[in-house]
Amino acid sequence: MKMPALMLALVAGTGNPAQASPAPMLGQWKVDLASMPIPPEARPKSVTAEFTDAGDGFWHTTYVITGRDGSERRMTSRERLNGKAVQIEGDTVEADSVAMSMPAPGVLVMGLGKDGRPGSVRTYTLAADGRSMTESAVNVGDDGKPFVRTFRWVR
Repeated sequence: MKMPALMLALVAGTGNPAQASPAPMLGQWKVDLASMPIPPEARPKSVTAEFTDAGDGFWHTTYVITGRDGSERRMTSRERLNGKAVQIEGDTVEADSVAMSMPAPGVLVMGLGKDGRPGSVRTYTLAADGRSMTESAVNVGDDGKPFVRTFRWVR
């Protein structure tokens, strides 16, 4: 899948020294599997994301996708919320770099790249009660047309 360079540039350019506090987003999140726009038999067993304060202005991010067969895909990164790319460690099938920023309270923007090319853009929006968030994932299909998938995450 390909994404116009402009879209990734927009995400990378959202770094703002006066960004919102990341504290409400910290912690472990799980995808509400019923919210996945794919047939139940194609869904993974679980998807978790954990955002932790790594100190000195850094975040540590871990995603774990557990397949129906019990296999795990684990991706980790250590980043600042400044829109600058860092390497992803572990499973890099989908992406090998990530840039993140928090342009407003309760909004996390994540740009993913693979092999030096843009990948997908994810926007996470925290619910007012802080107990769930919505992920809007923008990709470009093989036909060159963009599409958006929406997922619900819960604590």
